[in-house]
Parts: sequence; structure tokens; C-alpha cells
Amino acid sequence: MFLFILFISSLLAPLIKIASDTLVPQSTLVTDLLNYKHGSYDFGKVMRRIILGVAILIIFLFRKPLMINSLSTIGIKHTTGWWEHLQMGFFLSTGIFILYTSFLFITGTKILQVDAKSLGDLFFQLFKILLIAGLVGCIEEIFFRGFIFQSFLRNMHTVSAVCASSLFYSLLHFFKVKLLVSPGFQPFIGFEVIYQSFANLLINFNTIMPTIIGIFLVGVVLSYACLRTNSLYFAIGLHTGWIVLIKTNILLFDHVGTNLGWLFGDSKVVTGVLVWGLLIVTLFLVRLVTKTTSCETVSYGKISIKKQYLFGKESIR
Repeated sequence: MFLFILFISSLLAPLIKIASDTLVPQSTLVTDLLNYKHGSYDFGKVMRRIILGVAILIIFLFRKPLMINSLSTIGIKHTTGWWEHLQMGFFLSTGIFILYTSFLFITGTKILQVDAKSLGDLFFQLFKILLIAGLVGCIEEIFFRGFIFQSFLRNMHTVSAVCASSLFYSLLHFFKVKLLVSPGFQPFIGFEVIYQSFANLLINFNTIMPTIIGIFLVGVVLSYACLRTNSLYFAIGLHTGWIVLIKTNILLFDHVGTNLGWLFGDSKVVTGVLVWGLLIVTLFLVRLVTKTTSCETVSYGKISIKKQYLFGKESIR
């Protein structure tokens, strides 16, 4: 299924590039998003959106074989406290991240360096970050936790499904490449992006390993939030909050680094042991602040754990 999605995306890429060539110079938002400079822009970012769009379309077309009958099946449903879960996730993730950023600022690992032309520009940038974060958080949670995680749950024990889907989620973050293109028809541009993405993942695997671990832990936290609340709202809040703070961190601070990079991480945030520890703390905080729904105790190996229904499917918490 994944390779089929990549193939269809590669076929569509040249046609979508024609539309992108026209749109990029005319839209300030798209210009900033795709780093449009001197007549060229990053088509790698466009390709990632194409892949996501094709994946969602294919899932929609094959929703019956995948047993996806409605939005409630993937965790988008009207439940009591959904708004509270959304807010709780957002403030939990931002609170933990503010704690992390404050510590790095105090230790001199980060310095204040606002990347804005004026106060008005700063507020516009913050508003844009919030808007994009909400959109990305919602779309990615529907796709990764609503579709992917659930499909793994149908064939695996819950612990295995959490780990497998989180690893898939982590690796896909590196299935990308920065490919600058100029206007014009390029029939194999999609296949070129796919090839370079695989090559970069394999060649730079040792370098990106710390980031893979960090994003894997993020995936575990988000999956566990879905299990605890039986919906996507808490996970969407968490995800949105993380994106907001990561983007705001880039906007307001400069990561000057130290010899303790293994501890504090780098500008990618999730690469240091400190952040890994905070993500594990977040996992326990998710358990602490969420209410347990009705469930029954079952045996999983030698450990007594609990089984519940996640979006209409059995899962183990």
C-alpha cells in the first residue's frame, strides 16, 4: 500500500508542479512555506503534501475494506469533554516545552534572537504558526493515529502496535529531501524526490538516529493519549502544542549549542537525552490527567493489564 501511494504520488507530481510554478510567486504564504528565492523553490515540501493527499484519498476510496465507516471510527466524534481534552493536550505539551526552553536559555544554550522585522510582523508570524500547527496537528493525527495506528491494532497486540506505528511515524519524518526546482515541466520530478529520500535515509542513518529516537517517543506519547481518551482530541492538542513551541522557538531563539549536545540536543529539539526524559515524563502525565474509561482486566503475558475499545476496536492499556 505504501509503495502504491508513492507510485501514484510520483505520477501526479509533474502535473502538480505546473500548478505550483504558477502559485508560488503569487502567494506570500506559499512563498515562505516553500522557501521561494531567486526563481526556485523546494519541491520536496510539495512532494510530501502530495504523498499525504494521495494517502488520504486512497484510504477514503478503500474505507470499506479498511473498516472505516465514519469519522467516529478514526476517533473524531462528539464526546463529553472533547474540548477539555484538546486544551489539556495543548497546554501540557507547551508547558513541558516552555520548561525545556527556559532551562536551555538559563544555561546559555539558547539566546534570544527574534527573527521578525517589527512587532506587527512578530504577531503575524505567531498567528501563522498557530494556524499551521493546528492544521498539521489535526491532519497528522487523523492519518497516523486515526488510520495507521488503528490498522496496526487490528493485527497486533497494543504494545507492539504502539511501537510499530511510532517507528513508522518517526521514519517518515526523514522520508524527505530538499530539492530546489525552477519553473518548467519535469516528468520524473516525483520519482527523483522519492529516490533521493530513500538514499538520504540510508546514507545519513547514523547521523539522524538521535532524532529518530526522539520522534519515536513523540509517537508513543501520542498513541498512548489516544488509548487513554478513546479519541484523537488529546493527541491533536499535544501535537499542535509541540509544533507551536518548536516553530516559536526557531522564531524567538538561536541555538548556540554546547559540548553537552547529547544532553541538550540541537536545534531539532528532540535529539537530546533531556528531551527524551521529558517525553517519558509527559507519558506519565498523560496517564495522570486522563480519566480511565470503563475497561476490563485481562492477562497479557505475566502482567495484568487492561483492555478497552479504541474507536470501536479492542486495545490494551
